[in-house]
Amino acid sequence: IEGEPLNAVLTTGGILFATWLFILYLAHSIKYTISKDRLVIKCGFLYHKNLEVSRIKSIAETSNLISSPAASLDRIEIKYDQHGIVVISPKDKVAFAKDLLEINPNIIDKITL
Repeated sequence: IEGEPLNAVLTTGGILFATWLFILYLAHSIKYTISKDRLVIKCGFLYHKNLEVSRIKSIAETSNLISSPAASLDRIEIKYDQHGIVVISPKDKVAFAKDLLEINPNIIDKITL
């Protein structure tokens, strides 16, 4: 009975530490890759999207807090197909937008204006 408070503290601390490590892992595993005609978005083992750049309709800056594979609040909203939306946070938004526009010049660009 004497060791219960210490056990509770250690258990809670261990759970919080494991949660922190998991969040840190996810934040550092986010990758956006443009190769040939595809945009590949990966976030650890939880999220993987392989999107044809030809399906992208528009790109715009956003401060939308929607849950997404974005480690920053400085984000880009990518609309594709009829109602598809993905929010990401590349380091250089302008260069990223230009790379997408090279592949698909029909994208409505609200970033490099």
